[in-house]
Amino acid sequence: MGTTKKIKSSEMRVLPALKSVNGGGYEVVFENGRFYQFDVILFATGFKRSTHLWLQGGDCLLNNDGLPKPMYPNHWKGENGLYCVGLARRGLYGIGMDAQNIAQHIFKLI
Repeated sequence: MGTTKKIKSSEMRVLPALKSVNGGGYEVVFENGRFYQFDVILFATGFKRSTHLWLQGGDCLLNNDGLPKPMYPNHWKGENGLYCVGLARRGLYGIGMDAQNIAQHIFKLI
């Protein structure tokens, strides 16, 4: 809500396409050569899947279309701490289930 207003006021910025993610996943390099550090990278609806093009070490997780290689119901679970939320094409309910599964998996690890 109010996204356009926040962009116009410079409270929020629109950035170019990602080129790579470095520094253990915390440094994001954009196509214009600039880089920033983020705690979280969140993809929202309306994007063209490109994760499989820049994600290093994610070969076991995503196919050439950027969708999970593991089959449902374990589609959310990758290797090396990589997870997929909402890529099973099961709507908001599926996103919620993915998030719960990932949270439970992480809880068991700690």
